Amino acid sequence: MSDDPRVDALAASELVSSSLLASLVGMLGAKGLLSDKEVGEIYEHAYFLLKEHQGNEPGLASIYDAALEIIEAELLEYRK
Repeated sequence: MSDDPRVDALAASELVSSSLLASLVGMLGAKGLLSDKEVGEIYEHAYFLLKEHQGNEPGLASIYDAALEIIEAELLEYRK
């Protein structure tokens, strides 16, 4: 737990969002409703949205950086 309650709230929110997104994208892909290219595009849009909204608060920068790295790793899988 962080000394800054915003960090814990942000981390929890991000965990919920990421688990729901991963579940939704995975289900749509498994049902053949999204191609691998489309799944990659979803991660690409998520990356740019996160980058755009990360703000300039030094206390939260490491969390945003870690989230961006995770999405970048996913993008590598879909760019092969």
